Amino acid sequence: MSVKPDIVFIHGMWCRPTVWAQWLSFFQRLGYNCHAIELPGHDAYVSDSLLRGKSIQHYVDAVASLAMRLPRPVLVGHSLGGLIGQRVAQQTDVAGLVMINSAAPGQVFPLRPSMLPGLIRHFSKWALWRGTFRLSPWEANYLVFNRVAPAERDSLYSLLIAESGRVAYEVGFGRLNPSHSNRVKRESITCPMLALAGGKDRIIPRSVSRRMARWYGSQLDYREYPAQGHWLLGEVGWNLRASEVADWILAKCSAPNNAACETL
Repeated sequence: MSVKPDIVFIHGMWCRPTVWAQWLSFFQRLGYNCHAIELPGHDAYVSDSLLRGKSIQHYVDAVASLAMRLPRPVLVGHSLGGLIGQRVAQQTDVAGLVMINSAAPGQVFPLRPSMLPGLIRHFSKWALWRGTFRLSPWEANYLVFNRVAPAERDSLYSLLIAESGRVAYEVGFGRLNPSHSNRVKRESITCPMLALAGGKDRIIPRSVSRRMARWYGSQLDYREYPAQGHWLLGEVGWNLRASEVADWILAKCSAPNNAACETL
């Protein structure tokens, strides 16, 4: 009988660990020890100013610090959390990496026309990289919740917080990021990798996900769902995606077996 690894869940931009609630419950019922990390500055009850100047590397360091204290965990990242997972996996011994609607590594240029209606207002602001920004309800519904039932969108929007403008620039400009904080050394990643992508995703369009899959080649198990968008964490069918991830982890990964779930 195979043993179950610890799982570290990594949220994306504008989010907190609470967005993983359904996935945490799902994997807890299966007997996994789960850790939903809060990225630096993403406490909903403190000032947005704590996010100013935060970089992708700050987030990577926080996740790597947790991962190194665990016995070869599986990393599960959504959106920016997927890119953070890639960066952690290249430097830390992990049992596996699951990327859900993942931001692409810097070697893949990520900007596409479908993103612009939801982001142009922010990227046109002078010195956004020095500050923070929030999505409006319309922007969030367009970019993130476009395949979520309309009745559920307001409650999901209430979970969103501000994000670091510096992180937005670092992840948004691919090879043009001078700090290379979004670059990934694919040859340094030795664990199994799975990526799930939504065909209707507007903030990580499928053309970006497919390009990332081609860049990784046989290293990556890539799966695409034509009718789904960016919020695979809670759209209709999320439980099917979670079940697929559980099957993949069971088949590909191994780690000590525990049963508690916690939010850090």
